[in-house]
Parts: sequence; structure tokens; C-alpha cells
Amino acid sequence: MNVEKQFLETIEKYNMIKKGDKIVLGVSGGPDSVCLLHLFDKYRHQLGVSLYAAHLDHSFRGKESEEDAHFVKALCEKRDIPFFGEQFDVPSFAKRYSLSPEDAARRVRHDLFRRVKEQVKAHKIATGHNQNDQEETILMNILRGAGLDGLVGIDAVSGCYIRPLIEIPRNEIEGYLKQKGIPSRIDSTNLSSEYFRNSIRLELIPLIQEKYCPHLGQSLRRLSEIAKRDLSFLNQATDKAERDSVKYESDKVSINVESFSKQHAAIKYRLARKAIERLAGNLKDFEIRHTGLLVDFIEKAQPGSMLDLPKNLKGIKEYDELVISKAGFDEVPDYYYTLPVPGELTVKEAGIIIKAYIKPKVEVAITPDANTAYLDYDKTGGNLTIRNRRPGDRFKPLGGTGLKKLKDFFIDEKLPRLKRNRIPIVEADGRIVWVGGMRIDDRFKVTDETKTVLVLTVGALRE
Repeated sequence: MNVEKQFLETIEKYNMIKKGDKIVLGVSGGPDSVCLLHLFDKYRHQLGVSLYAAHLDHSFRGKESEEDAHFVKALCEKRDIPFFGEQFDVPSFAKRYSLSPEDAARRVRHDLFRRVKEQVKAHKIATGHNQNDQEETILMNILRGAGLDGLVGIDAVSGCYIRPLIEIPRNEIEGYLKQKGIPSRIDSTNLSSEYFRNSIRLELIPLIQEKYCPHLGQSLRRLSEIAKRDLSFLNQATDKAERDSVKYESDKVSINVESFSKQHAAIKYRLARKAIERLAGNLKDFEIRHTGLLVDFIEKAQPGSMLDLPKNLKGIKEYDELVISKAGFDEVPDYYYTLPVPGELTVKEAGIIIKAYIKPKVEVAITPDANTAYLDYDKTGGNLTIRNRRPGDRFKPLGGTGLKKLKDFFIDEKLPRLKRNRIPIVEADGRIVWVGGMRIDDRFKVTDETKTVLVLTVGALRE
């Protein structure tokens, strides 16, 4: 394999960069990252890019780690590439947050890359992942039961991350460096089976190749291509279902229960995970069992039920939707105000403004607007108060034959529990005259005998 040619072809194939891009190179000092550095340096003018190097000393190997940092720094200085190095006690970090060494190192390393990218205003971050890394990742994901997404492995392009060596085998990279006389460092921990990836590479893959599948790498890559193709179809179907079933806001997600329930199980799971990802930023710690729990809750939970989810998210099931919030569900505090007649009142607790007008009946054209109430002014007495619901509230809904509990009225109207404390209750001398935005009391309706009409309107408070 012509390593240089494959490097350039992979960049072009996946449209990884464009002229003028600033690229942060993750350089550990190992063969892959050194090869990445060398190739970008050799073709930087042809590609029209500016280069920066970032190196993290994980503090796993003491003096050896320090020597790696010195090696990478010298390599960058020789090539006139700005170097950003940092030392971090990853072992302590992993212990403190109960992380595996690999996961801890990845988090800290990516944080460094992100900060360097922001500092130099770079466009891309390039890493030295190769074809063998791709195969190992797919096999690891199979063992973890990661699902179809895991079978794809490592994307050649993921956000700002690019991987120009992803189609080049490790042995080709090492052979290329040897041919060019380019030195690199060997991480001694890569020879230890203590770490999961290492045990896959050093023990499991050779065993499978020897006894079961000599062409394992080829098989895994083919599996990845099939998964990508099928995943593309699933993603299209999920996007279509999402438009019908999910509504996103800044701090919450609403899922339409009826539309959601009509979807195939595979789509349901993907919709649930996308909702969590949009709210939380990622799916870390959100396991498949959590997804199953959420799907079951959407379809089977009774209205008013609540669900605690990872990442401090909470869900509440209403009649026709599930609401997931990252801020929790704060109850609207009790409020009680006097409404000037005529005049207006702002109720910040409920996020509304209520206005009152007095008009002769002959000047009023009654329209069917839920946010407007037309009442007999003489029956109300003009002394109005505004509050939210209280236990034992009763009124006579327009058109009804008797008094009805406000709670039962809300239930019949399928009003979500989260919204009930926001509904303004308008009273006159201790009697409900209007359930704001919903229904007036039949006893205060405008009749043929009405001379003066009290008009009330309710609207959202604009900030």
C-alpha cells in the first residue's frame, strides 16, 4: 500500500478538510500519530492548511511519559509546528470518578484537544486512528452489546474530528516510518493485556484469526459497511418520525404518546435516545436499559406518573404527551391578586397578563375565543380576584347542570398536571366566574337581561 496516496485519498473521499483550515494534531509520539504529523507536514502546502500539535502526558508511566513529551516537542520544533503540551494525573482522575484508565485518558485528552482548538481558533482535530483501531473498536462494541451504531466503529469524520489514517493498516504505517527513517515512541502499556483494548488486540484477535476466521479484519470492515448502510435508512426513518412525534424546547422535550406508539420498536428506541441526547448533550451513562425503561414509561405509565432518569433528567407522563426536563418540574407557587376593573394585572408566577374591560352589551360581539371571557358585569359585582387552584374548588361549567369539582374538570379536559397550577382562577365574592383560558361559570354568562358586559382576556406575558 502507498501510505501517502491513501492518506490523500481518504482526506478527499470524506471531504475532511478545505484550504485555509487550521488543524490540531493529536500526537502521542507513537507510530500512528507520528505518521499523521509527518504526512500533514509533508502535504500542508498542497492541502493549504495550518498545523498545531497537542500532546498529553497522562502520568501513567513516569519518566517514560516525560520522555514522550520531550520527543514530541522536539519533533514539532524541527518541523516548525506549534506545540501544546500538558501533564495531567490521569490515574488519580480515574480513581476519583470511578472511570477506567482508558476512559479517563480519553476524556482528559479530548478536553486538551478542545481547549487548544479554541485557543488557536482551529477548524479540525486530527487523530491517528488506523484501520486496526477500527477493527478492534467494532469487536469491542460487539462484546459490549453496543447495537447497530457500535458496529459502525470509528467514523472517518465525526464533528470536528477527522481520521485520515483510518483506512491504513497499522503494519503499513510502521513499515512506512521504518522506510523513511522516522523515529517514534513505543508506549509500554500497549504491550499489557491489563487494558481491555490491549487484550482484544494481543489475545482475542490472534486467537480468532488462528482458529476461526483468518480474514477477521476484512469481515469486520464489511460488517461496518453493512451497518452504515442500514443505519442510514434507520436514521432517515427516525428523522421522519421525530418530526411527527417530538417537540424540542430549550430545557425540555415533549413526545406525543399517540404518534410515538405507532412507530416500530427500533424507531421508538432511537427517538427516546435522541431526546435524551438533545437535552443532556450526550448519551454517556444512558444505557440501553434506561432506554427500554423510558419507552415502556411513555406507552404504559398512567397520566401524572413521574420518572427519574440519568443525567438529572425527569419525565412526567401526561394524557397525550411525555415531557422530559433537565430542570425538573417546578411547581408554580400559590398566588392571589386583586384584578382592577377596568384594568390589567400581570401574574409573573403563571407567566400571564389579564385585562378587564366594561362595555355596554350593545357594543359587544361575543366570539368563541377560549382566551376571552364575556360575563354579566352586574352578577360579578366588579370585585374580582385572581389565584391558582385550591383544594375543593368547584364551579358550574358553561352549559353544565350542576357544580363540578375543578379537579374533575381538569381531568375531563385532559389538562396536563404541569399546567394546572398555571391556570388563572377568576373569582367574584368567593365564587369562580372563569377558569382562565378554558371555561366560564354558567351562572355569570351573558343573557338577554344583561345590560353591561365584563370582558376578560388572558395572554402570555412577553419578556
